[in-house]
Order: sequence, then C-alpha cells, then structure tokens
Amino acid sequence: MKFIDYDQLCSKFKPKGAISVDANIIANMLIREHCLQQGNNLAQFLKIEPFFDNYMALRVWVQRRLNAQDDYIIVEMHNKLQSELYTLLPQPYSY
Repeated sequence: MKFIDYDQLCSKFKPKGAISVDANIIANMLIREHCLQQGNNLAQFLKIEPFFDNYMALRVWVQRRLNAQDDYIIVEMHNKLQSELYTLLPQPYSY
C-alpha cells in the first residue's frame, strides 16, 4: 500500500503565501461587514477568474490590491478596499 503525504504534495503545486495573512485578515473583515454569502457570482463584479467561489474571489482581489501597494497599513488598506468594494457591488433597490 502506498502512502501519500498530502502536505508535501500540496507544497509542490500551491506556492506558499499565495494568499497572505494580511489579505486573509482584510478579506475576512470585508466578508463580515458586507454579509457576503457563499456562492459564485462575486468574481464577475471583482473581475476575477469565474471559477473562484465568493470568499476566495474576494481573497484573490484583496491580495492583488495588496501586491500593487509597496507599503500599506492594514486598517488604511481595509478602509480603501471597503469603499472600492462598495462601488463594485450592485446596490439593492431603494423603496
């Protein structure tokens, strides 16, 4: 019987730090604040590859924004991305 070391296997195919700790922190804050649900439609609004679910699409979007910055403070970057996300998401109809 052959044993597979999944940690070793995953390390070959997924680069370490693909989504940074900072990106996860900011994405989790945005998920809670905007009450984002699991699903697959968010990627189209963020212009992210459509095979990501909502949570991963947001993480990729945040990571790309962080990569574009040389230096940032998490709180300031969160505020910037929060307002940017608000403009990208469709707004509910007002009554």
